[in-house]
Amino acid sequence: MVSAGDEVAACWRDDPQQAVAVVRELTVGGELAVDEVLDAAVDAMVVCGLLALAKARTAATVDPSTAAEQWLTAVPYFALAVALASADLE
Repeated sequence: MVSAGDEVAACWRDDPQQAVAVVRELTVGGELAVDEVLDAAVDAMVVCGLLALAKARTAATVDPSTAAEQWLTAVPYFALAVALASADLE
């Protein structure tokens, strides 16, 4: 399940239509549901965003300017998580 979410999230960044095709391919057998795959993709992006924020927190003790730059690196992960969470493929 995790690898399916990672695959969809990575694909969604470059080509959302291709990501939809990947979701459909992953769910065609009935072992996985569309919502499960999208939820796994959202989870993957949230974790990446949180890891970026943790890295920024560490940098904040050294240099606030570097920390601010690193905080901004979390934004695309959370934006993608929102896009995936709001996707309606059915």
